[in-house]
Parts: sequence; C-alpha cells; structure tokens
Amino acid sequence: MQEQLSASPQRTFRDPAGSIEVRSDGAFRSVHPAYATDMLAFLDEPLATGLVSAGLLISTTVMEMPSPVSTSAESPDSEAHPLHLRHPRVSFPSYPWEWSPALWLSASELTLNLCSDLLKEGWILKDATPLNILFQGVEPVFVDVLSIQRADLRQPVWFAYGQFVRTFLLPMLAHSRLGWPLQVALTRRDGFEPEEIYAALPWTQRLRQPALSSVTLPLLLSRLTSSRSTGTSPVGRTVKNPEVARHILLKTLAGLLTQMRRATPPPGTSDWESYTQTASHYSTADHTAKQDFVRKALTESLPARVLDVGCNTGVYSRLAAKAGAEVVAIDTDLQAVDRLATSLRNSSLNILPLCVDLAYPTPPTGWQNRESRSFLDRTSGHFDTVLMLAVLHHLLLQSQIPLGHIATLCNTLTTRTLILEWVPPTDSMFQQLLRGREALYTHLTEAAFREAFAPYFTIQGELTLPNQRILFHFVRRQG
Repeated sequence: MQEQLSASPQRTFRDPAGSIEVRSDGAFRSVHPAYATDMLAFLDEPLATGLVSAGLLISTTVMEMPSPVSTSAESPDSEAHPLHLRHPRVSFPSYPWEWSPALWLSASELTLNLCSDLLKEGWILKDATPLNILFQGVEPVFVDVLSIQRADLRQPVWFAYGQFVRTFLLPMLAHSRLGWPLQVALTRRDGFEPEEIYAALPWTQRLRQPALSSVTLPLLLSRLTSSRSTGTSPVGRTVKNPEVARHILLKTLAGLLTQMRRATPPPGTSDWESYTQTASHYSTADHTAKQDFVRKALTESLPARVLDVGCNTGVYSRLAAKAGAEVVAIDTDLQAVDRLATSLRNSSLNILPLCVDLAYPTPPTGWQNRESRSFLDRTSGHFDTVLMLAVLHHLLLQSQIPLGHIATLCNTLTTRTLILEWVPPTDSMFQQLLRGREALYTHLTEAAFREAFAPYFTIQGELTLPNQRILFHFVRRQG
C-alpha cells in the first residue's frame, strides 16, 4: 500500500551540519559541504556497513556528491553545493513521550553501545538524545548519521555527556524515584537539570546511586567551581596518549550504561496484566471464540499494517504479527505497554508497543507545531487494519466520545478493515463504567451503534459471543 503524508514535509533546522526532510518515499538529508568529506569517509567504513547490516544504524544511499568548491564550517562558500543522502523511512515513527521504560532503556543502550563501537574506530557521537532513535518493532535504530563525527582522541571528555544525562538518565530517574511521567519529555526537549531532580529527591535518594553520581555530585561540583571561578574548564584539558583518552571515554560510557540500567524500573503490576485469564465476564469459550474470529478475519484480510487500540497484554497484537503484519499496539496503561515491550525482546514479532490514549492522542510539537507530528497525522493512510477489541465502551463512557465521532475516527484510522467489539449495555463492564449515569446513556443501543458505523463500513462478518458481546469484521466503504 502507498502511504501519503497528510502534512507538507518540513526540513529540520537545528543541526548546522545539515537538515533532513521526510517524504513518503524516504528521508532525504542535505549535508553541508564542510562536513561532507567526513560523512562519506564514515559511510565507507566497514563499521558503518556492519552497523547497518545489524539493524542498529539506518542505511544510507548517496544521491548527489557535493561540489568540489573548498569550504569550511567557519566560512562557507555560497557557491558550494551540499551532499545529498537518502535513508529509508522507518515504518512508523514514534517519540520518547510515547515510550515505556523498556523502550527508553533500549534507546539509551543503543546510544551508548554505538558510541563505544565508534570510539574503537576513531569516531564518536557529538550528541546523545532519544530523538536520534526510532523503533522497528521493539528494536531501536539510530537514524541521525550526522551525529557521527571523527573523535579527537586528545580529548578525554565526551561532549554529549551532559545531554545524555539530561535527556535520558534524569527523566528515567525522575520517573522511577519520583513518579514523574515519562510523557513530560513532550515539553522538555533538553530534559532536566540536576538541580530540578535534587530539589525533589528525599535525602536518602540523593545519597544513593544512580542519583549520587548523576544529580548530587554534579550539583555540588557545579557550586564549588562557580564559587572558586578558577577560569579553567575540564573540557579544555587534553591528554597526549590517544589510548588513554579512549580508555577514559569508554569507562565513561560504561558508567552511564550502568546508571541507566539502575534507574530503569522493572515492569510494574498492571490492572490489565491478567485480564484475558481472570476477566469474569469472559468464559474460556468466549476467549476461544473471540480469538478464532479475529484470527479468521486476519487470515481473510491479510493485513500489512495493523493498529491495535487498547492492546493491554498484546494477545491480539501477536495474532496480527503472526499473520505477517507490522503492528503498532497502543494502550493508556504504561505498565501493560512496558510488560508487552519487555516480553517482545528477542522475539521475531514486529510489534511496536506505545503508550497512547486515542481519546487524547499525542499532539504535534516543536517549532510551529511541525517538528514532531501528531499521532493521528502519523496514522493517516498508514494502517490497512485496525483492531478495537473491548475498547468502544471505554471511549463512550469514560472519555464521553459520541458514537458518531468514534465511527468517523475509525474511518480515518484504517484504509480497509476494522475488527471491533460491541459491548452491550447489559454487560457487567458497561454497567461498571456507567457509575450511576444510566439516564444519560440510554441512547447507546446496538441499533444506534450499527447506524453510526453503516455510512463508513459494510459488515464482512459478525459473531455474538456466549456473553452477548458482538464481534464485527468491518470493511471500509471506498469513495
């Protein structure tokens, strides 16, 4: 299926070394001529080829060589032409504010391990932010090749150290020790400062790792150096032996990796963790019939890209992936998403679990609201099949979204197939969510549901389960 971006593409602008523009047929990068020679040299390295083959680094095709005019970063020549590169698009781009802790940790591990591999061959990362990472399933891919530059092996300080701490380590520390949501990254592009975390941490946490090394000691050192004002900076110090500098840098990266792993919490208990096994409103026969119906619908539709809304434990995401589809699985329960992400490690299933609320989806952010696309914009034209199983009543009663609005949204989410579960008002979960508001929702009948979805979908198949819930295999009306 050919996907079209619903918004006009915009070039990035924050990196002086170049910019990138994402289109439907790829990501096109323009590299300033002053940086082109080193970029081409790295791409010719066996290391680069190996990283791409391992799926750790985005592949790169040279589209157009730079002009032969000599330039420098300090005095660019207006007549010089940039180097043009093309990268394949990662199927579904996601952002750190949609990730669970398991994906944050994977992204940090790739960043630090990649930097270590680069150092051994004379290269280094000039920056270290989660925004350099995208995911294919739960496998991280480093996509910003312009972050790679030659290492100055007289310099034992990693210049990106502070950025890694601010954007990777401190958000995770604040999440695990203070309960701050990782979604705060949406409005904190450059992360947190140690002072912010220090003020919120209790004394007992300030003196324990990883807060001691990443928050308390840097803060005390900063106060000490500012009070003395010596005029010297450790960044300016160099060493004569490149192997000494390399050893110090590698130790720095290993230390950060240890701190990151300490700061990341294990998957917690989710309200939905045992849903498919313990739900009292589902018998074994209900579960079996439901899975058989979904499996049959997937076999008939042969989807390429599936959005599983309300994925909880990932039972149906796995069915879709086993049917050969790329799956994006979303849920509002961070713990459920994190458990699913953790369970998919070392799995061949192409499932990307994200923490997204369809009633309050990720908005566009950044300069002019165009640097990071909204969740709904990214879904436009992307998914040929959408699963909405045991979700509709939550949207209707908890989020108070009218039936007609939900039907309209479903029509925009899928290009072809919708597999949906209708929960009748007599259902125990429906009654639980009513919370004494029966009079307000007398209009939510099966007839009203069918009427709301009829303008957009035809019924390919349906099944009433023993518990009276109804499964629908809808096909989108075209035109």
